[in-house]
Amino acid sequence: MPTPTIDFTVFDNEEVVSYAPVSDDPVTNIAALRRPLTQSGMRNVERFVTLYPTDMVFHLDGTNLNSKTLGPGDTITDSHGVDYQVLFFERQTLNNTLAVVCRHNES
Repeated sequence: MPTPTIDFTVFDNEEVVSYAPVSDDPVTNIAALRRPLTQSGMRNVERFVTLYPTDMVFHLDGTNLNSKTLGPGDTITDSHGVDYQVLFFERQTLNNTLAVVCRHNES
């Protein structure tokens, strides 16, 4: 069985983001990958929140976020300075990675 990895450098389009929890200090320089929200992924998340086709998923290196209290309303700022509101998150791979469903902040 393969060993899970948090080495995001093996993927194309790795970027560095910041994560700002509503109730805690921001964390910078988090390795991340982003992808569109797939139809199968939407079915699971839509039990908790209404989603739009433009919502997206960030996969984050969760190492520096393990001690943080995360939740809806938090903000991710991508490498271009664009803000996204966290709608839903799930800790994965023994808490080493996070899958975060986000919506572009129009503010």
